[in-house]
Amino acid sequence: MISRPSEPRVRRVAILGNPNAGKSTLFNALTGLRQKVANYPGVTVEKKTGFCDLPRGQRAEITDLPGSYSLQPASPDEMVVRDVLLGLQPDTPPPGLIVFVVDATNLDRHLYLALQVIELGRPLILAVNMMDAARERGLEIKTDALQRQLGVPVLGISAAKAEGLDTLRELMTRDVEPSTRHFREFPAHLQRVVERLEQRLPRRDALPDRARRDLAVALLLASGDDDALERHVSPDTRRDAQVLAKRLDEFSPGWRSGDVMGRYEAIAALVAEAVNAPASSRTDARREAIDRVLTHRIFGPIIFVVMMGAVFQSVFAWAQPLMDLIDFGMTRIGNAVGSVMADGPLRSLVVDGVIAGVGTTLTFVPQIAVLFLFLSILEDSGYMARAAFIMDRVMSRVGLSGRSFIPLLSSFACAIPGIMATRSIENRRDRFATIMIAPFMSCSARLPVYALLIGAFVPNRWIGFVTLPGLALFSMYFLGILAAILVAWALKRTVLRGGMPLYVMELPAYRMPAWRSVFVTVRERSLLFTRNAGTVILAITVVLWFLASYPKHGEAVRALESQRAAAVVVGDTAEAHAITRQIASSTLEHSFAGRAGKLLEPTIAPLGFDWRIGIGLITSLAAREVMVSTMATVFNLESGDADLQPLRTSLREAVDTRTGKLAYSPLTGLSLMVFYVLACQCMSTLAVVHRETNSWRWPIFMLVMMNVMAYAASFVVYQGGRILGYGT
Repeated sequence: MISRPSEPRVRRVAILGNPNAGKSTLFNALTGLRQKVANYPGVTVEKKTGFCDLPRGQRAEITDLPGSYSLQPASPDEMVVRDVLLGLQPDTPPPGLIVFVVDATNLDRHLYLALQVIELGRPLILAVNMMDAARERGLEIKTDALQRQLGVPVLGISAAKAEGLDTLRELMTRDVEPSTRHFREFPAHLQRVVERLEQRLPRRDALPDRARRDLAVALLLASGDDDALERHVSPDTRRDAQVLAKRLDEFSPGWRSGDVMGRYEAIAALVAEAVNAPASSRTDARREAIDRVLTHRIFGPIIFVVMMGAVFQSVFAWAQPLMDLIDFGMTRIGNAVGSVMADGPLRSLVVDGVIAGVGTTLTFVPQIAVLFLFLSILEDSGYMARAAFIMDRVMSRVGLSGRSFIPLLSSFACAIPGIMATRSIENRRDRFATIMIAPFMSCSARLPVYALLIGAFVPNRWIGFVTLPGLALFSMYFLGILAAILVAWALKRTVLRGGMPLYVMELPAYRMPAWRSVFVTVRERSLLFTRNAGTVILAITVVLWFLASYPKHGEAVRALESQRAAAVVVGDTAEAHAITRQIASSTLEHSFAGRAGKLLEPTIAPLGFDWRIGIGLITSLAAREVMVSTMATVFNLESGDADLQPLRTSLREAVDTRTGKLAYSPLTGLSLMVFYVLACQCMSTLAVVHRETNSWRWPIFMLVMMNVMAYAASFVVYQGGRILGYGT
């Protein structure tokens, strides 16, 4: 099976396995920080690659393939896996080696795909992961017996604890011989039909030499009906494959189910010989007892809500000290830079634009890091699978299944990967319904807006075991979820009417989180937000500074400048300073940005918003988090002060120049948060919806629907609050 070490080179290695097998943990452990994420050509399936150093100076380029259950594809993810293994995926050469990851505690379920891949004749190493968890449950995994029966190298590892990874790296340097094993036999009359097709498969097809005549490939072609096979397999082969499927159906109508059962019979024999399991497991009993509570019809949802509330409470409690430190540091930097630069446009650009805008946005990185720290821990521990089970009961009431939960959970990071994750949903109507509601999940771009408004208008008081800021943040996330449920209910009873989907899922074992993987996720999300601050937000801030600073010197400004000069002559510094603020405010109001805000103001005034917030709503169309940098730039330019002020203070103390009263109340902040929960303000999301649905009808429908809902809800909140006396 294993020959002498190969010559030093960069090997193409693919990591493959079922979901929840620990693929991503192994990928992170092998590649560390050297990773990049893109998409496979022509599809929206994510392609994650990285490099791994091997013994004797060799290197491996590792691809983390999507989690799959079978090579008979039921989703775009599984189509990509099949096409990569068969060499049909454009611009993605087939891997020279496959590291197939299985869960040691679930071999009977995870070996099904492994047997399919082994039959393809690809070089493969079977990595039996979570051996530590198997030992805790009293399971004895005989890797030598598995190796003997499968015909491929088998080793036990624990990716989370780096156990066995040195041995795996050593195996990855060697030339692994493909297995020649088949794990099910067909009746003789069916075998003759298959052999005739195998002999007719032409050499010109883009399939591996051995696999061209392989039974497994013949069956894959027989069951495939997607465009990928039409592009990469000759019409003759495709026609022959269809003839094969028809002949098999004629001779033995139940051959497809027989093929599945045959593999599971082979797996049962494998497990019986290779696994020694105790008659009863205390760990299993404990897990079942925990699941009875966490997935209980009544207590399960209550525990889920309490746990999510604790997470959002921690977002404020844990992140606030570091946020204050960053805020203090950026203020000092802005003031220091302003003190050494001569007054003029360049100083205003650097201090009032870049530092005020981008610096304020960076203040919210700690909250994003804390949020994803907790979400990653819950996912790695196995709880999120239970949450999907709990949410399946809720989603079934609106016509969806728990399969939609994972894409929606991904949307809390960003709606774009969440929408792309809907490719795992087989039913087209269910998939489109999930796409339509994914942007209602409060993504990380909304978090800085919530944090800014909550910090400005919500007092830090305790109510029982939670604080008002934590409760307010939880309420915004809950409102988004509630809106998504209502929209899904409406869609599934109108334009996307369909039957109730069946959802079968696997509940993984409880385990300690893989801390390396958790911190890699936190780092990636934090760096992504920081990169946006350094690119998109910086560019928009510079453009906004220009639009908010020009044109200069209107008639009103010139009159004020004359008054300021007179005040300076007589030594009235207080009056001169007050006039300076009026000049800055008037300049902003009559600038290009101010005029745009004024143009929008009559429309948004019933929501409690003025022209300054209108500027933020316009710039938010590029990215929601730009709202924070926009308001920082606007208020710093309006103040005319040499020193930067915390944006939350500026919002609380902002004055309406027409009335002389405070411009914003807590009701205004609540109305604005509700608007941001429901509004569709991300052009990138609309572009992805267009790409996923292959139509402009759905993104236009999303844009209109969400913004109408946002306007209506914000109107009800603000006007209803005023009627109740809370707006004054």
